Amino acid sequence: MTKYSLTIGGTKIEFRQSNQQVAVRSRMGVEREFENEVAAFANSHDAQRLGPLGEFEIIELGSQQERISNVRDQLRRLGSIGYEVAVYHSSDDGVPFVPEGTIYVEFDEIASEEQRQLVIDKFRLQLVEAEPDGSLTVRVTGADDAVRVSADMQKEDVVQLAEPDLVTPAALKGFELPQDSLLNRQWHLKNTGMHGGQSIGYVAGADARVVEAWTELSSLGSQNVVIGVIDDGFDLSHPDFATKIIHPWDFTRQSNDVSPVPNLFDQRLGGWHGTACAGVATAKAGHGDVIGAAPAAQLIPVRWGPNLNPNGPRGVAKWFDHMTEKGAWVLSCSWGAAAAYYPLPTRTSKAIARCAKNGRAGKGTIILFAAGNSNRDINNPPISLDGFATHPDVIAVAASTSRDEKSHYSNFGDEISICAPSSGSGGWGIVTSDVTGTYIDANGVSRPMGYAAGDYTFEFGGTSSACPLAAGVAALVVGSNPDLTASEVREILESSARKIGDPSDYDANGHSRLFGFGCIDAAGAVKLAKQARIPGSAEIKEEFGQIG
Repeated sequence: MTKYSLTIGGTKIEFRQSNQQVAVRSRMGVEREFENEVAAFANSHDAQRLGPLGEFEIIELGSQQERISNVRDQLRRLGSIGYEVAVYHSSDDGVPFVPEGTIYVEFDEIASEEQRQLVIDKFRLQLVEAEPDGSLTVRVTGADDAVRVSADMQKEDVVQLAEPDLVTPAALKGFELPQDSLLNRQWHLKNTGMHGGQSIGYVAGADARVVEAWTELSSLGSQNVVIGVIDDGFDLSHPDFATKIIHPWDFTRQSNDVSPVPNLFDQRLGGWHGTACAGVATAKAGHGDVIGAAPAAQLIPVRWGPNLNPNGPRGVAKWFDHMTEKGAWVLSCSWGAAAAYYPLPTRTSKAIARCAKNGRAGKGTIILFAAGNSNRDINNPPISLDGFATHPDVIAVAASTSRDEKSHYSNFGDEISICAPSSGSGGWGIVTSDVTGTYIDANGVSRPMGYAAGDYTFEFGGTSSACPLAAGVAALVVGSNPDLTASEVREILESSARKIGDPSDYDANGHSRLFGFGCIDAAGAVKLAKQARIPGSAEIKEEFGQIG
């Protein structure tokens, strides 16, 4: 790895040249050709375009990279490339520094004009600007690198200072991304196209735009928001849920103990599901190793027990009434009836409607249901019907992959509202919280609680994961504008969703039976909510690409 030691602002810094990233700048007047050539180059070299930085575009090579020197030679030969240069890092944080080509130079006061000119000539520098105090701005010529030239110039006796002008990303004051150790593996929050040293199965931008939403908010969301999750059990001792639990209730035990009960005969059927779903929605920042979409939100966990619907419609209705009474702002339900054809009982339907209308002091609880994982229509009588997902007050969530494609298992239909990133053929699973500890099975063997040994699973997925991700995004939205009603939040999520898949999948209203109104876009939704503009208007639809 090539390193250069420089003094910047009186501080010594070691800049390390990246062996995976390179920066390129277009020649004047050929921007369209530049776009086409760079896109073709990235596709043919297993490389990802990381987006603009100043006048530059940063390209990152894939895990099966060629020698970077060979790649740089090929880039220089592209007709639209005006300048190609190495990318540098000042620490292990991976933040890029790109030399613009100019250098700020101060000579020793006693250096003669002849000595100064000799330095300019030695390094083949072009004079750009003279400062009032006698310092100079110069530009490297040819293929020279301003970092390398500056390091060499600082060794000259008559040179007091030589600082390359470097462009690097800005960060918002008062907000920094959390440092949870597995955040860089949570591609569904921000998909950079490479995670864990691997690029296969990832497409940059195939995500829920959650990190961008945090940046837009300058925070991780509102602590006033309450997310409810109804599921099979919750490990409240997990560090991801520290100090965020309110009003837990188990409708089987009739107590506030919502802990999972392992199946002694089949470890796959333990009550692990609820912990993983809750982690996707709201795992707390800075406590465990992962982070949920709405990490600041409070959590109401409701456990139904070993079987879905153990008490019939009357019991299920009580779950929703509990959420209404205890103040859930958002409710995530990653389950449904096992039967392919399940009309929703009136008692249950009315309880859902009450929650959606009367929750949150009359503004309505935002209720989301997973669409299901059978690759079938959720409303195709008499073959199939999911009475939960097709309820008119419910946001039905389908699943897409880390490549912005339909998840092979995801259910579909006219009632799908949105899709959200999850697992699927050709893509990756979701990293989330898992039940901790061990238990003794029916054969006396000690086994880990949860889907895998340790406190985290790396292979969660299904619409079970898409739903709490969307619920977390809904929590960011309503937290940014608490005056929104449940129906307005739904309109915002649908209006801001980004179109994925084939354009022909969408009808004249911008709806797809596979993806709903598109993949959930947390950043776009938060912007709409903060502006308090009326969703569904022609202006909003045009802004988010749903017209024309």
